[in-house]
Amino acid sequence: GLFERDKMMFKLMVTLKVQVVGGVLTTEDVLLFLKAGSSLDKNAERPTPFRWMGDKAWLNLLELSRHSFGKEQIAVFRDLAGVIGKSETEWRKWFDENEPESCPVPEFEERIGAERNLGPFLRLVLVRALREDRTSIACAQFIDEKLGPRFTAPVTDAVADIYDESAARKPVLYLLSAGTDPASVIDELAKKKKKFPTDKVSMGEGQEKVARKKNDAAFITGGWVILQNCHLGIDYMCEVEDKLIKTADINDDYRLWITCEVTSRFPIGLLQIAIKVTLEPPAGLKAQLYRTYTTMITQETVDKVDHEKWRTILYVMAFLHSIVQERRKFGPVGWCVPYEFNNSDLDASLLFLEKHLSTTTMVGEKHSWVTIQYMVAEVQYGGRITDDMDRELFVTYAARWLCDEIFNPAFAFNPYQSDYSYRIPSGLDIAAYRCAIDTIPAVDSPMIFGLHPNADLTYRLKEASEMLTTIIETQPKDAGSGAGKSTDELVKEQALDLMSKMPPDFVEEEFRAKIERLPGPPRLPERGFGAPLNIFLFQELQRLQCIIAIVRSNLNALAMAIDGTVVMTADLLEDLNSVFDGRVPRRWTHDASGAEISWLLPNIGGWFTGLLDRHQQLYMWLENGRKEMRSFNIAYFTNAQGFLTGIRQEVTRQHKKDQWALDDVVTHTEVLKIDKEGVRHQEDEGQNIHGLFIEGAKWNKFEGKLDESEPKKLNPPMPVIYVTAMTGKSVRDGQNAFGSLGPYSAAVYKYPRRNDRYLIFRILLRTVEHPHHWRLRGVCLVAQTE
Repeated sequence: GLFERDKMMFKLMVTLKVQVVGGVLTTEDVLLFLKAGSSLDKNAERPTPFRWMGDKAWLNLLELSRHSFGKEQIAVFRDLAGVIGKSETEWRKWFDENEPESCPVPEFEERIGAERNLGPFLRLVLVRALREDRTSIACAQFIDEKLGPRFTAPVTDAVADIYDESAARKPVLYLLSAGTDPASVIDELAKKKKKFPTDKVSMGEGQEKVARKKNDAAFITGGWVILQNCHLGIDYMCEVEDKLIKTADINDDYRLWITCEVTSRFPIGLLQIAIKVTLEPPAGLKAQLYRTYTTMITQETVDKVDHEKWRTILYVMAFLHSIVQERRKFGPVGWCVPYEFNNSDLDASLLFLEKHLSTTTMVGEKHSWVTIQYMVAEVQYGGRITDDMDRELFVTYAARWLCDEIFNPAFAFNPYQSDYSYRIPSGLDIAAYRCAIDTIPAVDSPMIFGLHPNADLTYRLKEASEMLTTIIETQPKDAGSGAGKSTDELVKEQALDLMSKMPPDFVEEEFRAKIERLPGPPRLPERGFGAPLNIFLFQELQRLQCIIAIVRSNLNALAMAIDGTVVMTADLLEDLNSVFDGRVPRRWTHDASGAEISWLLPNIGGWFTGLLDRHQQLYMWLENGRKEMRSFNIAYFTNAQGFLTGIRQEVTRQHKKDQWALDDVVTHTEVLKIDKEGVRHQEDEGQNIHGLFIEGAKWNKFEGKLDESEPKKLNPPMPVIYVTAMTGKSVRDGQNAFGSLGPYSAAVYKYPRRNDRYLIFRILLRTVEHPHHWRLRGVCLVAQTE
């Protein structure tokens, strides 16, 4: 619970433990809060009757309605689905509230209020089930009610208070975050305590001897020693631990201050005796900008080039630096890879800009924005960027904010209407800039980053999901349930249930014979293994059968190990814990080398539903042939790129008379106006695909263009997409059909976790806005929403 990101989680774990030990809650109540409906199979349950409620929330609701709370086993939400059905308008209103945790719960408010002990937990578990994005806020409210407001109040440790708690044999350990250094704060305190100058040693190769000498001297004189970056001198840390414990006489005024990045190699003994302090940079644009204008940019920096354009560009660069750092908190919608941009990037950019302006503007020549944009976006900051989408995003920021437009007095960083206008301050004195920064709102709207307001929802969902997953992993696995069942019995019951639902095996001899009889694409004589997509089907069947065999064998081994007929190995114990936690056992998704062999999902219920759906799609294709498969769910293929390659190969062969070569053709897509149910026929060339979701925007099916997302709707489904192949020249010639601004090139990913490894292909989408708008929105398509 040292870092800000962990404090809420730690406090919640303590509160829940207090409630369980006090007899208010049972272990099963806590597990319901943590796992909700993650173990349920969507296909085995009745579908949601409410259009406004997603599948995940519906499964959570079903699990909630089956649970009895507390020692008295009170079934509070037994008829929850029926109650919502009767008062759907009120529940929809509660569901859409910005702060549902603070609003009365329809039909249940009186009941929750009457349960003095259980009430706050009932409200928490209901919010977690139906509005997971508000879980963190609801947790703070729950802790507030159960332990008191002082446990949720923010805590700041002043260095003087830390000193009062420390002693000669009790060092202070600062755990560092990027961009933090406590040395100046310690020096200020040292001046007050008449211990200045302090002895500083920056650890690294060969510095142990220097540190040893200064420490030994300070033991006698009572001086202060600051050992910096101790993660680079771990061996000496073990020696420090021994010396502090075993040295007979140490001057009472002696103090040891240690700064270190988080590392698992730090000696546990020294960690236990030290006072641990975290130093985290303040979050938010305002804090980032203020820190830049107090630590990096001084009056001297402002005066370096005596021209108003220099001061404007200086502020724009500081603002850009803050934006790209703060955007990381939004997860994959912000940056595909969370880069550690730091002060050296800004420093190098400012050094280049200073020289560029000195040799152009100051001698009456026009400066080159193309050069500035390239040096900042592609070289200085771009040197860290490894993902193509991220590079395009940074280039977009540079194109927007490193241009002549910034010298316009009416220029503002926010192109949208808001209560606060992010303008560039003017003045010769640095104080004017600091005063302007003070007026910036403390809470940033996602729109200043170019993101949709829904990005806040994405951020909170990510935060809640990470917190719940971590708590689940730390829970003891030896708890029994209220029904008297042990962990082993519960896992065996679930393993047998899953085994009974397992799809039949695909026998290779049988499906090989069937594929040999399958026809190829129209207008081509190839049949069976002569057609690329038939070969793709064969490979997919082999892969899925491999996964089915692993799952069947693993579930069987688990049941036998619980019965005691086979040895419970460490691997089986890990699988048992995963099933108990509602997570997917690792051997179902990865092989022994760590390579992915199946699809990734956070819960076992969703993963198993995916197994059944994938089996069904391949079985239908194998039995009926491609003509009956009017549209394929691309998310159900383990190698989606192979499917697209097969389409390109077949279309190229169909155009043999036109002398098409495979190297010259590219994937071409067209978004249709129909869903999969509306597909009536299959084109002679190419295939229809569905199963994709759009993130950061929505698709206007009727006008065939990108539109802004609807509030609280994060991943609306895309209609059917027709995929074929065309020559590169034809695609370039056809770009005029997208209008004067051209199309937006959206990446299609396998998972919401965006990186090159999960990139399937790119699709051109029509837009009436500039493509830059959607790039800043972080718009992409995903095959899975979890």
